[in-house]
Formats: sequence, C-alpha cells, structure tokens
Amino acid sequence: MDIIFLGTIGIYHPLLAAHLYLDELVPDDFSRLKFWNDRSLEAHGKPMLVGYDPAGNGVYCLGAGVEVDMIKNSIQQLTSILNRGSNELLVQTIFIKREKTLLFLHRIGELAGISKIAGHLIKLLLSRESLNIQQQVDDFRDRFRFV
Repeated sequence: MDIIFLGTIGIYHPLLAAHLYLDELVPDDFSRLKFWNDRSLEAHGKPMLVGYDPAGNGVYCLGAGVEVDMIKNSIQQLTSILNRGSNELLVQTIFIKREKTLLFLHRIGELAGISKIAGHLIKLLLSRESLNIQQQVDDFRDRFRFV
C-alpha cells in the first residue's frame, strides 16, 4: 500500500506530516529533512517518496496547490477507475491555518534576495503549526492501523 500526505505545497506541511508519521522528524530544524524546500521537485508535481513505515507501506508527500480537495478526489476517482482499492492507496490531506501565508512566502521565496528570509519565515510558521499537523497525523493513525 502507498500513503500520500497531500497539501498545498508538498515540500512543507505534507512533508512534515510524512516524517511525523514515520517518527523521523527532528522538530528543531526542518531544513535537514529530505526534500525540504526542494522547489525543483515540487515543480515536477510528482509524489515524493519519503520512506516506508514498519508495515512496508510507501509514504509520500505531494503538493496540489490551492485545489487540494479536488486533487484528492481526482486521485481517489482515478484509483477507482483503475480498479485499485483503498487497500492500495490512501490519500490524507494536511491543512494548516495559515495556508495563504505559506503560499505567499513560498512564492516570494523564488526571488533570489528574499529566499533565505522566506525560508526562515516558513520554518517559523510551520513550527507554530506543528501541533496541528501532529494531530492530523495522529487522527490518520487512529483510523488506519497497519501494524
């Protein structure tokens, strides 16, 4: 089975959720996480394999832009069309309260002179959202027990 943590920008809060799910998160420095702020991978729009859980499930993160719910539904419908069940793919959306602020910081972070400042502000924003993200991961674990 594969698990996708889906959010507006895959290289931030869905990535954190995937690492939290795998119990691999170092809370003091998100920038050391694999794929953190990797804009080139995010631009490809492909799920990024973060790792495997103890049950052997592949754990991915993916960014969907502002249409997270629509993308989640599309993935689920495509899975159904291809005769794949929920026992093969689970999609968990991850939301934060400051989605619009995150999008803004991500976009201005593309500017050379502002990228480092934007990166620090994104880390600060997500550190303040980490309890919310952890709760969403815990809720996911409660609904789906694999081990």
